[in-house]
Amino acid sequence: MSFLGRALAILRKDLKAEWRTKARLSPMVFFILLMLLVFNFSFDLGGAALREIGPGTLWSSYVFASLLSLGRSFADERDNNALDALLLAPGDCGAIYLGKMLGNFVFLLAIELLSLPFFALFFNLSLGFFLLPLLAVFVLGSACMASAGTLFAALSNNMRLRELMLPLLLLPMILPALISSVEATGLVLANECCEKLFPHLQMLGVYAVVFTVLSLMLFEYAIEE
Repeated sequence: MSFLGRALAILRKDLKAEWRTKARLSPMVFFILLMLLVFNFSFDLGGAALREIGPGTLWSSYVFASLLSLGRSFADERDNNALDALLLAPGDCGAIYLGKMLGNFVFLLAIELLSLPFFALFFNLSLGFFLLPLLAVFVLGSACMASAGTLFAALSNNMRLRELMLPLLLLPMILPALISSVEATGLVLANECCEKLFPHLQMLGVYAVVFTVLSLMLFEYAIEE
């Protein structure tokens, strides 16, 4: 099987497993909605306040919810003792990373799109004009979190305190991408989707590509016990 074929096979397996169990999407969506509801009652996010606090509120919810998903990236393989079989299969171990990363990307983007209407509802925001620019920010931001998060999920998979180590390792590394995502979302909500937005999108794209390439090279060492 080719490199891409192995990656797509792992992606299909993860998507089918999630379709049957809803073990990752359901708690992520519930967590995000709960955080948005709490922020809605805690702050009066109207007018200028929405542009200042809204992006941070949104991406804080996404980051903490993503930790729930990333922490279970290799849970099925670990619980069923299937990870060794994947590693022993012929082919590049990077295909395992790519398949897992694509799965995490799909899950992260899905919860962002599912929660966006609730964000608009809670904070009285009309999404008509903002939808396409926000979609670009979400796609690139999700790619950044998935590319870095999958590597560190593999790295913490064999640690005793994996639930604690994953956020400790991941959050400092995704901070530049998180800041750019918050800034880009703020520009979109402020209706400044022109020259100011492009550098943030460019930075997110470069971050995702660089981290994906590095992770493909380092994954074999990260996943080993």
